[in-house]
Amino acid sequence: MASRISPAELGVMAARWAIREGATEAEIYIHVFRGYSADIRTNKIETVAAIEDVGVGIRVAVGKKTGFSYTTGMDAQRVREAVKRAVKQARAAPEDKWWQGFPEPSKSYPEPGGMFSVAVARAGPKTVLEHAREMLDKASSIKDLVLARGSVSVYTLERAVVNTNGVYRVDVGTAALVTAGVTMRKDGLITPMIYDMDMSRVAIPESDAVVERAAETAKQCTTLYRGLQTGKYTVVLSPKVFAELMEETVLYSLRGDIYVRGRSYYGNRLGEQALSEKITIVDDGAMRGGDATWRFDGEGVATARKVLVEKGVVRGFVFDSYWGRRAGQESTGNASRDGYASRPHPGYTNVVVEPGDAASEELLDGRVLVVHQVQGAHTTNPDTGEYSVLANPAIYYENGEPKGWVPGIVLSGNFYKEIASNVEALSKTVEKAYPGMYMPWIRLNGITVAVKS
Repeated sequence: MASRISPAELGVMAARWAIREGATEAEIYIHVFRGYSADIRTNKIETVAAIEDVGVGIRVAVGKKTGFSYTTGMDAQRVREAVKRAVKQARAAPEDKWWQGFPEPSKSYPEPGGMFSVAVARAGPKTVLEHAREMLDKASSIKDLVLARGSVSVYTLERAVVNTNGVYRVDVGTAALVTAGVTMRKDGLITPMIYDMDMSRVAIPESDAVVERAAETAKQCTTLYRGLQTGKYTVVLSPKVFAELMEETVLYSLRGDIYVRGRSYYGNRLGEQALSEKITIVDDGAMRGGDATWRFDGEGVATARKVLVEKGVVRGFVFDSYWGRRAGQESTGNASRDGYASRPHPGYTNVVVEPGDAASEELLDGRVLVVHQVQGAHTTNPDTGEYSVLANPAIYYENGEPKGWVPGIVLSGNFYKEIASNVEALSKTVEKAYPGMYMPWIRLNGITVAVKS
């Protein structure tokens, strides 16, 4: 039956089954992910394989009691059994006094464009294999370089959301992702693994360019600099590092569920200057060609562009329907799902920190540490902003000239305070830090740096 019924039609059937089982409301989310991937390990193509992830998530309400279940695949009988489990769970659950039902359809939905490519949808194993070989060719042309890890993947994702309040939405998108992890071995020195990536919704990124960018950073690590002492330094964070620290602190505190629970660092700062005036943060689920662009979120609510921080002033939080209603607001179109196996929760789409006006030579003026990657960002305390991360690699510059890689550096501090008071400049350009995160380079002063003796 799975081959003869569309995801949306199955969603309608499952919603009806839920009502027959005794649910007062039902919501069905269907996720059909299919594609191909080529993986590289240590200068060799290791696998070329099909990738598939198909499943159905069922959320129901019995009065003010809710339940959730899911099943893999689209077999009607298994979906019906999952519906029964969800209803049974709801009946046994305690009442949620805040429950106000599933959302109704949005008045209008965006048409952002740049989400689907026939060429990417039709790309098969030969295509990803060709691009993986291009990565290997580029790596072999660069002296002393090892392409330790790499991948090329293409996929199509179809999403359907149906609920008993009238939501009936289907969206189909494509994407292609290229990743590379390289090291360089020179004169007995082995550099840290340098990672780079690129992603597009409508074309396969230039795979050799991803390798080349990673190699350029690795080359800077083939010279060591031993003259740095522990102390306070001006630091320039790459877009990737900036994104990781933002995600663990600022973006955590701009989530609606964290705000309602009273855990947000910015909970009592709405409308106030809480970050540097150089910082403007936008969440844009309708950005043309964005990595996380869709016409609707995980509950079928229209996506939109939201300014969360404007020149340092906190303007708002991201909400799904449940947490929005608890805050006395509407959903912002930010119901996120970790696939079909999770309930929706407030999350982000395409996050953009708007660029500044600093050229690269301004960012590198004076004595500066440029941090390309960190380890341990996930250990940051999201409530207080305190962090301690290994900078790997960090390159020391003097007046724009790289002096070498400083191994064993640890950065520590309080990112909430530093993003408010220590920002000197943002780059003129915004780069893709990783899928869905668009960041400039950022220059911060007075950062605590511990150097391994």
